[in-house]
Amino acid sequence: MKKVNKRCIERELQKALALEFVKEFCKQKGYSLEKLSCQKFEMSYDECAFFHNSDIPQQGLTNDIETLPQIVLLIKLVNGNLLVEETQYTKKYICLD
Repeated sequence: MKKVNKRCIERELQKALALEFVKEFCKQKGYSLEKLSCQKFEMSYDECAFFHNSDIPQQGLTNDIETLPQIVLLIKLVNGNLLVEETQYTKKYICLD
């Protein structure tokens, strides 16, 4: 029997739920759900986000800031409601064209 990593399965399920939540938002804004699904996904206490890993090669601490992942789309819990927020990187990485 194959050993299953519960955290990996939970993360994939969380990402799938987040993608389903933003599906209509992406459709209305002209964003590619397929491109978004290729982005890295992370979840925190009251928010989750899709990130694009930096294309700049890391050189230790000398370019640490430049190599940080860029937030593409953010989902926040505000007053009991989930809100989707764009960032300056949203159009760059998930626009349909």
